[in-house]
Amino acid sequence: MMLHSELVTSLQEHLKIHVLLFDNGSFGCINNLQVAQGNKTAVTEHRFREGAGHNGKYLPIDYAKIAEGYGCKAYTARTMEELAAALEDAKKQPCSTLIDIKVLPKTMTNGYGAWWRVGVAEASGKDSVKQARKELDEHLTEARQY
Repeated sequence: MMLHSELVTSLQEHLKIHVLLFDNGSFGCINNLQVAQGNKTAVTEHRFREGAGHNGKYLPIDYAKIAEGYGCKAYTARTMEELAAALEDAKKQPCSTLIDIKVLPKTMTNGYGAWWRVGVAEASGKDSVKQARKELDEHLTEARQY
């Protein structure tokens, strides 16, 4: 959902790029960060409205079709075999490509050696926010000072 204009620029400038898009339910990693800070979701997932909230099924967005609409060669991969075949075929294409990789909603890469410092309220009446702040403060004592 972010930065898709690079595909258009690559076509405009005749510069072939390959984009691997991991569809985790829209901004699934951002939603994880929000919830990890002791908050409820701020509707960063693309879900159908069910009652008072956006807690229904995920919208079935076809990013491959969007990329095709821009003029790219596009693929959808749901298995490792489909991904491998798409990668091989993408190398043969004369234009930019996008591979829409369908992964489990809300998943993100763990263990990549980084930490996202996200602001947490210093004062709150919610126990979940207080706990998130305590964990942030503990982690800050270990973080490298620049």
